[in-house]
Amino acid sequence: MKKHLFSWDLRRIIYLIGGLFFIGLAIKDQVWWMGLIGIYYAGMAIFKLGCASGNCAVPFTEKK
Repeated sequence: MKKHLFSWDLRRIIYLIGGLFFIGLAIKDQVWWMGLIGIYYAGMAIFKLGCASGNCAVPFTEKK
């Protein structure tokens, strides 16, 4: 549980803020598909999935 609560970085915070923004906009404008996008991004931040966990970087390999 500590891993999810205390290991927040800038990318996870941005994903959470963006997800909450889309959820709020979906409720305000009554657009259900935008709410799904917001839930997706907020879920990535909360559960540390996908790019929010830092797994989107391309590994650097040096040729010999």
